[in-house]
Amino acid sequence: MDKYDLVVIGSGASGLSAAVSALKSGIKNVLILEKEDVLGGNLNLFINNGFGEYYLNETVTGPELGSILIENFISLGGKVKINTKVLEVNRDKVITYVNPSEGIKSIEAESIVLAAGCREKYTGNIIVPVDKFTGIFTTASAHRLINLTGYLPGKEVVICGNDIWTLILARRLVIEGANIRGLITERKCFNRDELDIINGFNIPIVYQSEVVEVDGEERVNLVKVNNFEKNEISTIECDSLVLSIGYLPEVDFLRKMSIMMDGEMINTTNSETSVQGIFVCGTMENGIESLFNSGESGLKVGKIAADYLNKVKY
Repeated sequence: MDKYDLVVIGSGASGLSAAVSALKSGIKNVLILEKEDVLGGNLNLFINNGFGEYYLNETVTGPELGSILIENFISLGGKVKINTKVLEVNRDKVITYVNPSEGIKSIEAESIVLAAGCREKYTGNIIVPVDKFTGIFTTASAHRLINLTGYLPGKEVVICGNDIWTLILARRLVIEGANIRGLITERKCFNRDELDIINGFNIPIVYQSEVVEVDGEERVNLVKVNNFEKNEISTIECDSLVLSIGYLPEVDFLRKMSIMMDGEMINTTNSETSVQGIFVCGTMENGIESLFNSGESGLKVGKIAADYLNKVKY
């Protein structure tokens, strides 16, 4: 069985930063496992400026930061397996994965950094049927469609959500030529940074409301919106509906492990889980709210993992 000093699961900002940090701290045999066919994770989706100050002392776009981290990782001797889905991690730090070239295989690690991030998961918060018409997307799928394939999800778009990610998507859609028919939110107001996007790109906000009905033929062509403060229902014509369905940590491969890594059980001093030598960082540790700080988290945890390895191995 192949053995590595450190295996990092996930290659977003936190995973790449952790791997680079460990290599720079003297760890020699570092492997990244990535389920997609490219490294970078969500950095590839966010082409706006504002990333990387923790590493570069300046801000760049997400793809730029990803490219720099990947180049540094490879130049330092890091190893990568892409198109590789982790199936299971056990308490002995044996990792079982599958990919097209090797099939199902197990490897052993002296230490592991969990940096698989979050992914969109339906949590029961959508009250309308989403499989009746085409033209209905999640926030992340719409981001991927625009930034990775160059296609718009629609020209006349309604977005339903309450967080900064929906506003970033709305801004991106406006830049690419779409018309935002309305951003439906349960909130009463937005903060200053959010209002900068809203006012700067003339995004129409429908406050204290929710989408209660979708209509169309083959494709959605209108939504009905309930303002629960006024108890009034209005109709907005559109050709696409984007829904924010929530992000939860990617932990399926840990199901059989009984690992403890939530906020009350993790060692907050060194980000170590309940299994010695297994660490967690980025949005997998702190949730989607920490997305813009996930690289900084990874850089710190990579150094912590290296210190651990230097004590037990070298």
